[in-house]
Amino acid sequence: MPRSDFEGRRGAAPARPPRKAGLEQIAALAGVGIATVDRVLNERGNVSSETARKVIEAARQLKWPRMLPVPYRRGLRLEVLLARPDTPFFQRLNTAFADAAGTLDRSVVVQRSFVDESPAALAERILATGAQAVIAYGEEDAAVIDAITAVTVRGIPVVTLVSDIPTSPRLAYVGIDHYSAGRTAAFFVQNMARAPGQLLVLCHNLRYRAHAQRVGGFRDRINERGGGLSIAAVLEGHDDRARSAALLSEALGRWPDVVGIYNAGGANRGVEAALLAAGLAGKAVFVGHELTVHTRRMLMQGTMTLTIDQNPELQARRAINILLHRFGYTEEAPRYDEVPFVVCGPENLTPMASETLPTHEHLETLAAGSRDG
Repeated sequence: MPRSDFEGRRGAAPARPPRKAGLEQIAALAGVGIATVDRVLNERGNVSSETARKVIEAARQLKWPRMLPVPYRRGLRLEVLLARPDTPFFQRLNTAFADAAGTLDRSVVVQRSFVDESPAALAERILATGAQAVIAYGEEDAAVIDAITAVTVRGIPVVTLVSDIPTSPRLAYVGIDHYSAGRTAAFFVQNMARAPGQLLVLCHNLRYRAHAQRVGGFRDRINERGGGLSIAAVLEGHDDRARSAALLSEALGRWPDVVGIYNAGGANRGVEAALLAAGLAGKAVFVGHELTVHTRRMLMQGTMTLTIDQNPELQARRAINILLHRFGYTEEAPRYDEVPFVVCGPENLTPMASETLPTHEHLETLAAGSRDG
């Protein structure tokens, strides 16, 4: 019996398109000539940086992964736009970006800025960027969406961080699955509440998709499997400690049978103050977000039951990795799935796992070869 074509090829390397045909495909996709493609891929020079990047991106799309040749690297500047510098979470996130930036090739600059939280201010800052890419945290607001659209059209990719804006043409979202985090919080509250009763939910404000999803996940799980628990109120404290404490104290006076509080935002010390004033510290279940010096103390003291940490260190590294790959600084495809969150209690207060960034030495080797918490 004659051997099949498959049997005859067993063990052989996968067929690759003929070189000329491959160059023609790359040239067509990049909108340049074959000679230009040859000069870029073989580093013969006399091609502009912009044209070189187009060729490299076209080659990558056609499964011809290549590093951006050294002669075309004139520096890459990434602008990170954060909010609320007085909060432990954003302080930690800012530090994470600074630490990550310190491991990068000298040609990559990570510029970090804190911007007023209003959508108009964020939109203005995005539009005014002089960087090649932007990493931004903000509300899903029309002004912000329009700004992301405008800079994307100009060839400046945007990565949304912590809270997604999927209605914009952003390159990627880096953050946790907030709906799942909310459901996880509800699961623990349901299983740890000492008796049936009312629950209070606190958040920054529901205009942030992240907070709306957390609250939605929590509400859905309680409604599905409440077991005698129901949500009395959802309060927007804007991550302000005094405002959040006042709102919770008023609610605790109105509903004396509260057995649990879920804080989907910051202002964990505001929750602590309200629980202490009502004599419920250590009695009512208190599930919040982020592992900070304050929540660590509350967990050890028993005021807070659990906290759900969204691993800002990993978010910073992943956001940068996505953009390094986008501009041809790394060949390995980055991860685009949600960042895993970590449930922390008093018995597992340990450092969290991280993803590594390519070091300065690694990039040189590759190039040579080709408010409150």
